[in-house]
Amino acid sequence: MAEAFGSYGDFQGFTLDDVKGMSTEEQVDMIVDWFNYHFEDPQNDTPYNKDLGGYVFLWGGPFDANETIQDFFSDAVNFDTMMLAVDHIQRDGTLDWAPTTRGDFYEHPDEEIEEEELTLDTPEEVPNEPEARAEVLARLDELEALVQPILDQANTQAPPMMGHNNPPEELEVVQAVSKEEWQNIKLTIEVVRTEVTSEEPDLKVVDGGKNLFISAAKALGIWIKNRFNAAVDAGAAFGAVYGITNPEAAKAALINAAQAIQNWVASLPLPF
Repeated sequence: MAEAFGSYGDFQGFTLDDVKGMSTEEQVDMIVDWFNYHFEDPQNDTPYNKDLGGYVFLWGGPFDANETIQDFFSDAVNFDTMMLAVDHIQRDGTLDWAPTTRGDFYEHPDEEIEEEELTLDTPEEVPNEPEARAEVLARLDELEALVQPILDQANTQAPPMMGHNNPPEELEVVQAVSKEEWQNIKLTIEVVRTEVTSEEPDLKVVDGGKNLFISAAKALGIWIKNRFNAAVDAGAAFGAVYGITNPEAAKAALINAAQAIQNWVASLPLPF
């Protein structure tokens, strides 16, 4: 099959001859349509860490429009035309792009198992301890970048009550992982961070933090599954209460933090 250009979703794309036969304007439109399907402004759905001063790209990225477009279209479209498309895409000032959940560049979490059976991987090779510790700290930063906006949003809203106009899905998502549980997760992040950087870490405390993250991930996973089964937009319902639009983000960050903790513990020397 000949190479296709500009494919997305169910659309198979254009052949090289198709693209060569297009006008400059048509080529620009093709590139822009393709890019907008696969990528989005990170402010739409990507967690932001105020302390780190930037977005946390949990699902791949950041992507550069110029580099990405040249990678995929340079065999069919001349440089000047590609730059016209890049200028159009970046016209609002966005330079770093995140993958959309519908596109081909979105990195889905590895876990494909039922939420109630969620388990962590055992590393084939024991990681180097300093590297494993750095990974834990990075994953805790990513998780914290998600948890803090959840708490900020929850603290600004009155609890949903019967007899008011709160959508029923808001009640259900609060039941999935309560505000108090998110507060406990936030505190646990700080405690685990302290232990991981300690010369004599309390591994019972660290293991307790790992188990808390797994428990919350399971609760979110079950809630997400139930909402999808009911044909309800879980992201919109979650965001209505917690200020983020993708509950998969919180679930993935919880799992990643727990996995990093387990890998770090495995890297520690055995006590004599």
